[in-house]
Amino acid sequence: MGKTWQVVLAVAALFASGVIFGSAISLGVEHYLHHRPHPPEGAAPKQAPKVEPFGPQLMRNFINKLDLSEEQKIRIAPIVRRTANQLARDRREVQLRAALTIEQMQDEIARQLTPEQRGRFEELIARQRERLQELRHAPPVPNDPTPPPPPAPK
Repeated sequence: MGKTWQVVLAVAALFASGVIFGSAISLGVEHYLHHRPHPPEGAAPKQAPKVEPFGPQLMRNFINKLDLSEEQKIRIAPIVRRTANQLARDRREVQLRAALTIEQMQDEIARQLTPEQRGRFEELIARQRERLQELRHAPPVPNDPTPPPPPAPK
């Protein structure tokens, strides 16, 4: 009975994080849908802009905003590429650690539940995983629908 409040707190935290995450995504999608530029009547539908990897996007931003010389571009490009690769590795590691932590929490919670509660808990987790899979396979929502600026003249 002493651990009941811990289970309730863990389930409440899981629920609250789902509400916060879902709300944030809903607000972001709603904001994007209502603030994106709309094509004129009868215009052919535009293809969704391609989401560019972090490194090239950052490098292009530096080139456009800092008026880098060719020598500076050559020296800075490997730094940006190395950092982008490290960030990608870090992101994968964090995702894997987070998934493991969530699985451990779910296992601990499941051990505290009755067989009937455990069945409902597993169904709840399965629905959450399905929603997450749907989000992962949804087309990306671009941060900025405006096209990138043209490259700086050489």
